[in-house]
Amino acid sequence: MAINPDRKIITYENIALFQSDSPAHSNTSNSFNNVSFLPLVQGVSFGIDIPRTNVGALGSKDLIDQSNRNAPDVLVSINTLESFGGLLSSLFNGSSVRDDLNIDRNFYATIGSERGLDVSGENLGDSDTIAFGNCFLTDVSMSQSINGFIDSTYSFVGSNLQAQRLQNAPSTDIFTGHAPSIDLTGQQIQDKQVNLFGVDHYYSNSSQQIIPSYSTHVSISGSSSSGGFLIQSDSIQSFDLNLPINRKSVYSLGKKYPVARKALFPIVGTFNFANRASSFEISGVRANLKDFLNSEESYTLNISGQNYGKQAFNIQLNEARFQSQGNSLSISQELNSELSFNFDINKCEVQLPSISGSLLLENSSHLLLSDGNFVLLEQG
Repeated sequence: MAINPDRKIITYENIALFQSDSPAHSNTSNSFNNVSFLPLVQGVSFGIDIPRTNVGALGSKDLIDQSNRNAPDVLVSINTLESFGGLLSSLFNGSSVRDDLNIDRNFYATIGSERGLDVSGENLGDSDTIAFGNCFLTDVSMSQSINGFIDSTYSFVGSNLQAQRLQNAPSTDIFTGHAPSIDLTGQQIQDKQVNLFGVDHYYSNSSQQIIPSYSTHVSISGSSSSGGFLIQSDSIQSFDLNLPINRKSVYSLGKKYPVARKALFPIVGTFNFANRASSFEISGVRANLKDFLNSEESYTLNISGQNYGKQAFNIQLNEARFQSQGNSLSISQELNSELSFNFDINKCEVQLPSISGSLLLENSSHLLLSDGNFVLLEQG
């Protein structure tokens, strides 16, 4: 096996990650400005698990066949500082969840030729490229804690994985190669191209898109209360938003790859947060579990704020239901409460880009993550 004497070991500064437009199996989706650079990526992982059918026979202890009957799933996970950019477009279209979640795209990871040098200034002709084909979104996990940024993990399931070196068109800054996508609903062949400019055409400094904790607001509002059973939500330490997309792989006779990966509805998301409690409710329906359960209250959950560039965002989770609560206290520690809500993701709304003015909602408490604590703001 050939070893690159200049690189030897692939390290993080050697990787630049790109995504195609949708659908994945299209020359247009994989060409030039329809391919976009993914900023603020903190990590990427991928792998395959090849299913095999083991066949024996009477009269022998040996396996007579160990065939790969179905193509393996390619699992890709991308961890990034959230900027509400291109990756979220696989789930949202405009302000609401996509009507059709059965869309796929390709990803390209270009690897620089020399260890210790940023790949951002290199041309693609000197870079090996690992490509992931027909990737469908399966999960979005978004979280933030005190003194931290909003961190998200996007998980995809794909059908193909390919390594190659793109070819430079003579006297141009254009690089071409094979797109990893497969014609899933047709002959299931791989016959599309990728056409890219040099990395520097796409790469950009996106520090203004980072969302610091001190600008993040969380509101939890119900018909008669804020928070959950027993406690007020006035000192939130962290939150975790999970938006899973359950899919069913659909196969057809004569096809090795799934012809579709259908999203299954309804899809239930969860919102969890940790809160440091200062007191308990001692009156009203929130003080008695029997009365609280009988009230069957629904909540509106809002996550809002702005990035360093003063661009605002808002994620609104409507008709959420209280799911669980856990409380713990130990020596030298403070009382910690963890609350969980679930909701139908089709009732999610996002507001992007910038929103002017206040995002306050009627009959809701508003919490600002600042200086290590969420601070309760006055209603208005």
